[in-house]
Amino acid sequence: MRKHSDYCIILAGGVGRRLWPCSRQELPKQFLDFFGTGRTLLQQTFDRFARFIAPDHILVSTYQGYADVVREQLPGLPAENVLAEPVQLSTAPATAWASYHISMRDPEANVVVTPSDQHIVDEGRFVKQLDEAFDYVEAHDEFLAIGVKPTVPNTAYGYIQVGEECDSNGLYKVQSFSEKPAMEYARLFVESGEFLWNTGLFLWRTSTMMALLREITPVAAQRIESAGGNLTAAQEVMLVREYYPSTLHRSIDLVILDKCNNVCVKTCDFGWADIGCWPEIYDVAPKDADGNAVLPPSKALLSGCRENVISVPAGTAAVVKDLEGYLVALHGNVLVVCPNDDPTLVRRMVNEAQVRLGDEFV
Repeated sequence: MRKHSDYCIILAGGVGRRLWPCSRQELPKQFLDFFGTGRTLLQQTFDRFARFIAPDHILVSTYQGYADVVREQLPGLPAENVLAEPVQLSTAPATAWASYHISMRDPEANVVVTPSDQHIVDEGRFVKQLDEAFDYVEAHDEFLAIGVKPTVPNTAYGYIQVGEECDSNGLYKVQSFSEKPAMEYARLFVESGEFLWNTGLFLWRTSTMMALLREITPVAAQRIESAGGNLTAAQEVMLVREYYPSTLHRSIDLVILDKCNNVCVKTCDFGWADIGCWPEIYDVAPKDADGNAVLPPSKALLSGCRENVISVPAGTAAVVKDLEGYLVALHGNVLVVCPNDDPTLVRRMVNEAQVRLGDEFV
């Protein structure tokens, strides 16, 4: 178990439209078990960090409409550690609120922020390398990103260009950042050997983040400091509703990697994948001899099919012939059949479905 001053923020407020129709507005991807493990993505994330961070030091930032689901899925999490956003925030304001919340509790805290939708292969190596990352930020007034070496060009990930070495333990200054580049640039980045995939995992010391927030959200910071850093839960929610949606509507990745100078990146190799879209689900899912990924509890009869993803509910079956590289997903009142080679295709489809068919289909 890590030191008493270490905290974790799990970001679990998104809608996950790129995994429609299974990920829906009322129950997004972080609350689903795509691989039949018996644990949802959120539960797996909590389990991963509870191995080395005390559960009462783990906070979940989510939309207020999902707060009850979080408490149901994580009964061991203290109720006050669920930060229920009054409006659905992007990850920068959600992280800002959670960071202020932690700073009022422990001004000397070290923090790791994580998405709730990641796949980690080697959990033991993950713990070891995150432990090293905590030691670094505790001793340095810097933000630390966690990066992994890219294996193929992938337009769904962000790319961190490494600069000069700042530590012998695989740490480098961040030279540049490109968020979800076009395929031609992603290919160049991978071939250059100078770039890492951005995992969305970041660490910092509380004082480092507070200095940044005083700079980019000065009015909110002044309100908190004038209250002596002692806001009630209701006052925190009021502050979030009043300031953050309009003043910091962006991702934490862009705020740190694109706007800050005191940022390093640590190269890690614990086996990482984002679970943000159907092509990424395909990459990490078990497959049959023809490369088809039939996700539990799906049943499928496939003939002449290769490299497809099949996801249908229990009690139903998919019968498919001569299909290659497709997604076949049935959930509730929506069936999606489309090529599975574009991370953004399903997001575009669900947006069109919402406009033309209505909210009840998203």
